[in-house]
Amino acid sequence: MIELHSERDFFPAPAGLVTLFKPGIPDLVARLTDKIQQGVPSFAGPVTGRRRRLIALAATGAIHHFLDLIQAKKTTNVRVDDLFRRMGYGEANDGNDLSAIKAAMHLATRDSWEEMRAFAAAQGLSAADLGRYGDVLFGYIDHLTEQVVIGYETALRTLDKDTGVARGKLAARLVEGEPWSDLQDLALTAGWTLPAQIVVLSASIADEDGNVPPATDFDESLLVSTELDPAVVVCDASEVVAAKEHIESVAPGTVVARSWSVDMDEIADARRWTVRALALVEQGVIPRVPLVDCEKYRAQIWLHAEPAIRRRLAQELLRPLLAETQNSREILSETLLAWLETRDSAPAIAARLGVHPQTVRYRWKRINELFGEALHDSEFVVQLTMLLKASVPLWIAGDQSDFERFRIEDARIEDAP
Repeated sequence: MIELHSERDFFPAPAGLVTLFKPGIPDLVARLTDKIQQGVPSFAGPVTGRRRRLIALAATGAIHHFLDLIQAKKTTNVRVDDLFRRMGYGEANDGNDLSAIKAAMHLATRDSWEEMRAFAAAQGLSAADLGRYGDVLFGYIDHLTEQVVIGYETALRTLDKDTGVARGKLAARLVEGEPWSDLQDLALTAGWTLPAQIVVLSASIADEDGNVPPATDFDESLLVSTELDPAVVVCDASEVVAAKEHIESVAPGTVVARSWSVDMDEIADARRWTVRALALVEQGVIPRVPLVDCEKYRAQIWLHAEPAIRRRLAQELLRPLLAETQNSREILSETLLAWLETRDSAPAIAARLGVHPQTVRYRWKRINELFGEALHDSEFVVQLTMLLKASVPLWIAGDQSDFERFRIEDARIEDAP
């Protein structure tokens, strides 16, 4: 916690004064950010850019913590300190010195003091009180500058020897669902800043002999763990294409599954989705393409989340269909699923399947013989639709396990006394 200036004669700022100040914080942050981006060329960037968001985030956190300090509130500055240490770490990680960030801190100090004086004058604050709060302001900004230096020096000590290892560990622990709050030190060592839009990628990159390229073979902008199987990459959404290209350069011909953008607490879920998508590619349920976008296959990923339940439901709901010959089973399931998905007429379904409408009518007659009144039960129809959407692609890909299981269970029923 920051030490207040010699507190024997320090009088905390009235809560009402701080309350009056707070509504103006967003505009103050915008002005400070504008001046820093205009005054420090290396920090310039678009108003929607990542650099501007980071400056605004740092300024907002610092201002709110400073207001707590001048009210003598018992508050910690862990999150703000951590943010400024990361800023210093980032400068070292990018190969920069501290001149730009120190220039930004100088501008922030000057403009914050001018804002404070203007506000104090408008509220009739005494010169003595303004001086005391000014001392706290200057001491606080000095403290933040020290955090920047700490982060910078930490980076210099660790970048050469520990960054690759730390990044691999961080990627693994993130996809295992460890809370971000427990990973701050590791993230600092790894030199990794939380992306604006988090995306998880998975890829099996082992060669025919089972050898896996080390994480150090990958671009430093990517958070990679090759210790996991499949390997995992955590990155910003804007880096997905570059990540895919880099994986391809390290392991040619690899299929990569990518999640949609997720929040921090969904990283472990996103990892599970991408691993399942790769498994469904191998099963023939999802097409084999270089980059599998999980968002396009959410239904398949969801429906195959519990394979044991799908297998059980198949035996319970699809018994009439499973008892058909292989050819009959294929054409009837295809027709039934087309009807369940569209509820179209026989001619429309025939056009979709590429057959004559009379063929569809013949198949539909047989489907009604198999399932009868159950097709008028809305709950049965919902379950049947989901079950066929999950099962038909498996059957088409050659998976015969449902039919083998049916024959075994059917034989057991027949042999029962």
